[in-house]
Amino acid sequence: MIVSRARLTTSDIPEATAEDMVALWSNRHLYRLAIRPVENVPLELTSDLMVFPDFTCALGDNSPIAARVSPEIGHEDDVYLSCVLTGGGEVSGRNWEYENKPGDGLFHWSDEGFHVHQPQRSRVINMRLSIDAIRRRVDLGNGPPMRRVTAGHPAMALLRTYVATLQAADLSHVTPTFAETTSSHLHDLAGLALGANRDGAHNATTSGLPAVRLALAKELVARHLDNPRLNDDFLSRHMGLSRSYIRKLFANDGHAVAAYIRRERLFKARRFLSAPAAMRIKILDIASMHGFDDVSTFNRAFRRMFDMSPSEARDQVKGED
Repeated sequence: MIVSRARLTTSDIPEATAEDMVALWSNRHLYRLAIRPVENVPLELTSDLMVFPDFTCALGDNSPIAARVSPEIGHEDDVYLSCVLTGGGEVSGRNWEYENKPGDGLFHWSDEGFHVHQPQRSRVINMRLSIDAIRRRVDLGNGPPMRRVTAGHPAMALLRTYVATLQAADLSHVTPTFAETTSSHLHDLAGLALGANRDGAHNATTSGLPAVRLALAKELVARHLDNPRLNDDFLSRHMGLSRSYIRKLFANDGHAVAAYIRRERLFKARRFLSAPAAMRIKILDIASMHGFDDVSTFNRAFRRMFDMSPSEARDQVKGED
């Protein structure tokens, strides 16, 4: 399997060993740390892990904690990113201290340890990225090995959304090309957040950033196919991008927005017609369920794409039983 997933939840672990098990999990997949509960609240943690060839990402929830990240943080060829989505607290090192606000990203790439204090329940993204891939995009220089990027930075906002999209996706049968492209997109976004050099910014803004936005637009389409008002204006309002930019994203991918939406609706309707539940539902209602407010339009479009009517498609499945 090209992309692997794993999940850790302390609800499946005896309370007496939870701290040690969380530390072992982190040591293996992300970085070396020691963790303990605070505020007299037992340690509760859930972490959903994605492991790609060039990066690892964990999205999880935890009760109030204090953690010490070891000076031997992990591998010297990695850059680490921590982004609190909800909750937060403070992060401090030898000569620095940051308030960890929701949405902020904290990048780290050295052998200097640090402390994390989250006095409230938090939801956090932790990532391990390739330092070689980051150095091709960013001049890290000789400054502090820790950089905080605020929540409002456009690249951080896209990175948070992209990670959430990946977590929700079925990654069980992805291709090597998909894994490589996804890794490149995430490193592009991290590079932009850190302050990409000229080449890194050019590559990210001409290929990486549009690809991420297109992927997010398609994910938005997939979630709203039953909405008859789904169109370029809907995508524009929900993504904060102009309609002309949305159209350009899809055009560069070989589609008009309306044609892409219609195609995805028809494919979803075709799959639904293959399900036993569809046998008892009128074609009129199936059309409405898939974003068509006119059954005649649905029938014509379905026939053009599949060379059969919706009723024939359903009868075909019935005949195979």
